[in-house]
Formats: sequence, C-alpha cells, structure tokens
Amino acid sequence: MTPHAQALDLVERGRLRAAAHVLADADDPAARLTAAWIALDRGDTAAFARHLATTTFTGADRHRADCLRGLAQCRRGTPVPAIATLTRAIRGLRATGDDRWLANALVGRGIARTQALHLGRADADLTAAHAALTALGEPERAATCLHNRGFTALVAGDPAAALRHFEEATRAGLRTTRRPEALVDRAHALLRLDLVREARDVLHRAADLLDRGDRGAHLPDALLLAARCALRDRDRRTARALAERAESLFRDQHRSGHVPAARAVAIRAGRPGSRTATAAACARRGHHDDAAELRLPVAPRDVPRDTGTPRARAIGWLARARTAPTRRAAVAACRAGLRLHQPTTWPGTELAATALAHALTGGDARAAVRWAERRSHCPAPADTAAALAGLRRTTDHHRTTALEREVRRLSLAAGTTTPPPLDLADLTDALGDKAMLVFLRHRGRLLGVAVTAGRCALHDLGPAADAARHAKTLELKETRPALSYLDALLASAGDRPLVIVPGPELDQVPWAALPSLHGRPVTTAPSAGTWLAATRRRPSYREKLWIRGPGLRHADREINALHRVHGGQIAHTADAALAGMESADVVHIAAHGVRRTDVPLLSHLRLADGPLYGYDFDRLAKAPSLVVLSACDSGLANALVRRGARTVIASVRAVPDDRVVDLAIALHARPGPPARALAEAQARHGDLGFVCVGAG
Repeated sequence: MTPHAQALDLVERGRLRAAAHVLADADDPAARLTAAWIALDRGDTAAFARHLATTTFTGADRHRADCLRGLAQCRRGTPVPAIATLTRAIRGLRATGDDRWLANALVGRGIARTQALHLGRADADLTAAHAALTALGEPERAATCLHNRGFTALVAGDPAAALRHFEEATRAGLRTTRRPEALVDRAHALLRLDLVREARDVLHRAADLLDRGDRGAHLPDALLLAARCALRDRDRRTARALAERAESLFRDQHRSGHVPAARAVAIRAGRPGSRTATAAACARRGHHDDAAELRLPVAPRDVPRDTGTPRARAIGWLARARTAPTRRAAVAACRAGLRLHQPTTWPGTELAATALAHALTGGDARAAVRWAERRSHCPAPADTAAALAGLRRTTDHHRTTALEREVRRLSLAAGTTTPPPLDLADLTDALGDKAMLVFLRHRGRLLGVAVTAGRCALHDLGPAADAARHAKTLELKETRPALSYLDALLASAGDRPLVIVPGPELDQVPWAALPSLHGRPVTTAPSAGTWLAATRRRPSYREKLWIRGPGLRHADREINALHRVHGGQIAHTADAALAGMESADVVHIAAHGVRRTDVPLLSHLRLADGPLYGYDFDRLAKAPSLVVLSACDSGLANALVRRGARTVIASVRAVPDDRVVDLAIALHARPGPPARALAEAQARHGDLGFVCVGAG
C-alpha cells in the first residue's frame, strides 16, 4: 500500500493525526493535496499553508488546490473571497470533468454562500453536490450535503427544518462518530429552540468525539456554542471562560473571522469591552445575530431591521418596538418581527410579550386574548413509531434514555403547527350563551379576561406565583377553597356554562371543587383557538372502545360494566389501543397515569405491553370524539385535544380506584354534552378531580 493510500485509509477510520504523519514527507501532488486537507480538518493552518506552498500544482491539481484554498477561506469566516475562489475552482473542475472534486467545491461554496446569506444559491449548490456524490456512489459524503442543507435552514431561521435535514442525513448514512462536527450543528439548532439541556448533552458528545478524532479545527466552534448555552442558563462565569478559550483557539487557527463572535459572547457574559465596536466587527464578519444581541440593550436604534439573518432582523424589530413613539407603532413592530420568527422562542417570545404588555397597558382585553393566542403552538406529527415500540419493550435504563432522546429528537425535527389567527367574532358566535375565562401570565402577574355576550373584561388577579401555589394546595375535600380570589371573575360570568383557558398556573385545578362551580358544566382548553377548533368537529358516539391497564383493583369491574351496558370492543395493549382508536368514537381508558413534567409528551398510561405515550397520539390518523382517561393525572388531555379529539375527560388529581367505577358508569349513561354529564356525575358521586377538556 502506498503512503497516500495508507493515509486515505487512516482518514476513513478517523485517525487524522496518524494520516498526517504518514504524509509528512510526501512529494506527490495528489498526496500533498490530501495532506493539506487533513491539516485543514485538524486546524493546523501552518501545515496547510506549507503543503500548498511547497508544491507547484498543474492541470486538474491546480483547480483542486483552489478548492482547498476556498474551503480554508470559508473556515476562516471570510465568505466573500471564499465564494470567488471556489467559483474559479468550480469552472476549472467542470472543464476537466473532475466530478468528485467538483462536488467538494460545490459543498464549500454552498457553506460560504450560507455564511454570506445567499441562502437560495447555497441550497442550490448543496443540492447539486448531493446529486453528484450520489451518482459517484458515495452515500456518506452525499449525506453530508443533506446535513449542510440543514445548516442553511438554521441560518434562514428555521431550526425545526434544520433538524429534519439532520435526521435525513443520519438516515442516509452520515455517521457522527466520524464527523462529530455535525453534532455541533445539531446542538446549535436545539439551542435555537431554547432546549439548552439537550444542546449541552449533544455538545458533550461532540467535544469527546472531536478530541478522540483529532478534529481540532472544529473544537472552538463547539466551545463557543457551549458558551452560548451557559449564557442562556445565566451561568456567566462559565460562559465567559468558554468564550475566551474559543477566541484563543480561533486566533491560533488564524480564523480571524470568528474572533468577534467569541468576543461578543464573552462581553455579554461580563468581560469588559466595547459593545459598539464589537457589534460593528461582528456585522462586518457576518455574525449578524451577535451584533444585534450586543446592540439591543445599549443602542436599540442601531439594530438594523432590513439586513442580516431573519433572527437578527426580528431582534431589530424588537428594538423598534422598545423605542417606538406610540403604542400602535410598537405593536406594528411586534407583528413585523413575528413574521420573521416564531413566538415560541426568543426573540419571538419577547415580541409577543411586548405586544401583550401594550394591550394590557391600554386595557385592551380583546387584543390581550389575541396576543396570548400567538404563544399557542402544537407539535407537528412525527414518525416515532419504531422508537416508541422499542421504548415499550426495553427495561434497560440506558436504552430507555437513548430511545427517549430519539423520540424527542424526531418530534423536534417535525416542528410545530401554527394555528390560524384567532377571530374574536367567530369565538363570540361559537360561545353563544357560554362565558369564557382566559388566564394570562405577564410580568409575574396573573390576569384574567372574561368573554361574555361579546364583551371582554380584564381582571388583575395578583402575583402568578401565589396563584400557582394556591392551586397546588387545593384539596379535593377542602370546603373553603384557596382560590377564593377568583370569585369576582367567576361571578362576572353569572350562571352561564363556562369555558376556561387556565394557563400553566391553574392547569391542575379541579374546577368542580370550587363551591360556585359545583354541578355546573365547565370545559377547559389549552387555548381559545383550540376550543374553537374542537367545537367545529362533528361529534359521534357510536363506536366504543374500552381499554384496561394492569395493576388496578377495580379496573376489571369498571371496563366490564361499561362493555356490558354499551357494547363495543375491549383492548389491553398499546398496539391494540392505537389500532382501535382509529375507528372508535368513544374511548375509555382505565389505567395508571404517569405525568412527565420534563417532557410532557412522554407522559403515559400503563397498559399490558408497556406505556401508551403522548407521542403515540401523533400516529392517529383520526382521533375519537370523546376520550375518558380514568387515571391519575397524566397530563395527556391537552395533547389529545390538540391532536383532534373533540372532548377529553381526565382527572387532575390522584383517582380513588374504588370510587371511580360508579362515576364512570354514570358519566356514560347520560346522553348529551360531556361537560354536563360530568358535572351531574360528580355532583351525584363526589368530586374526584375530573375536568372536561375540549369542546365540552
């Protein structure tokens, strides 16, 4: 085996240091090019320059050398000259028919164009490179093109789309054990989704693999991203230390284009320095997000709204909202910013909060309801069937953790679905003789909006923390409820049937436990728009499915009694339950419920073959009209309604197994709206903490 062939074999096995040693004295031009590429990957800029300078390249090798020079310029953070160099290389490589190196140059130019924000052209380059490498029979390198398209989507402001590309690349053969820098991009997307813990976990694996694989060129990128994670966690000391270490490594690697970004994070973490000068340097080098974040607190008028990444421009609109001379101009700026950025992560959350603040300051209850609705998003369906099936079967802790991470990753890649804007006229028409109470948290206060007879009234209910604490201490048998401060708001609704959007502070309140609501039909919903959508689903109660989980003393009696009276099918396993739910109109599940506050859709109901997860409901092509969760609080009711169930009845407290049987029988015995049936059943058999979610 020639030294060049031996080096290529070592590169394929991730042993870059050994490969560089084998080619240290090579004088063949092809070997020199390989040695230069290895040096570039290792971050050894001196060796890279030496390998290219000590050889005179002619013919096709001259264009390959240009390709490497362009890649180096791209790595240094100077995309404009990189594009020019790589374009020259692409012309030469096309002329000589060198398809393999042509694909390399197209990948490099795609990345450079992404850095320069020429995003459409970048995606075209990466798509062409993918086609070329696929035709050459190099699936793993073709998969890197899919991954790089994810990087382009990330810069374009769509981290969920970026994760989808990353997942596609993994399925197509990209191995992160050999290309751990791909994990850094994944962590970046997770951080953009405000999933700091998940991002740090991925970065930890990336740093370990980069160290073992001797791919030092990518280490400062990982350190800088870890600094951003620490800053998001408000760990300023760690953030500054990591950013300063990244800055030092960027200097050592002569990657001057990235130094301002590291300096920006260090300054935001407390290092003395000029924000204005550093922001200007970041903007010149293409780090528009860093420039905008530095300028926002000290010079908001200097944050541009028409240049940079979508996220940077959204920060510009946030700056405009903060400095606008009128409330109307501020709200218009918030709307413009939210056209560029989702309201579920910063700066979108801050834009929505700013608009909500203006609505509340002006006493505009209608606008407050609309802006609160902007925060309500629903996870899009994800292809998690295989991972969930594996999760049900395994009992190994490490395997469980890995599969939960996979389910979470696939769900994040699916993104979210954005609800249509809430039309208050439609909402008022749908309410009819009902009243709606919408609870909002803003700047530490809990606020309530009462929507009755087409009118909206705003109420300040005090500190949100107090409301959350009182809600947790409200016991089922308590005669004097801790939530008495809600009496005025409840009284404003009169004796109308109620629809309540409780928000996270009041999400676990058993509303029937309040004396003023005893025996009264009450429906809750995760948002006003979700309730409105549920009411538009035509109810059907013909086909019935009764599902029994193990370990409950009275579950057999409950399910058998319901089956004997109402007919239908009985299921015991998750697979049978999911299959039956596709065609059932009414589903009743008697099982142990487990609520997961860390990842709510990993909350589950225990069935014979393992847990039935919230993520499982993503797989339903058709959701039932009515689902009754005869289980301790699982937190799954909102997920079912968002997935298409018209109404869900579930408990927000621990359910006494022996008492629930009579209530369940009474609940299904009464025809008519489920909310009224539940109110009458609990009035007769005692309040067991059940609430009606959805259309009611």
